[in-house]
Amino acid sequence: MNLEEALAKDAEMKPKLLAAINGKYELDVKGVAKLDACLLGNWLHGEAERRFQFLKHYRPCVDAHAAFHAELEKVVRQINLGEYEQAQAMLANGTPCTKAFVALVGEVRKLKAEAKL
Repeated sequence: MNLEEALAKDAEMKPKLLAAINGKYELDVKGVAKLDACLLGNWLHGEAERRFQFLKHYRPCVDAHAAFHAELEKVVRQINLGEYEQAQAMLANGTPCTKAFVALVGEVRKLKAEAKL
């Protein structure tokens, strides 16, 4: 698994959310909230769980991934309510959503180092 590629895929959510805001269209809340639907989540809840669940950095990585998806879900809910300005503000630097992504990157890199991937 290329974890940097998986992180890049999760980072692509921000442009998708901004496109939905600019285009004023709804997104699938359940799809965003589903933790094993993205590349990283699929790996964390599949192969990584089987191989690395007892490593020190596995659980914090899973928790950081869940926190990131929870923040994405909040943004999607605002978009779907038509609260576009608020949704866009939720994606700004220093917000819980961007902080959750930064924390996720840190935890993935710790797990990557510990698992020697």
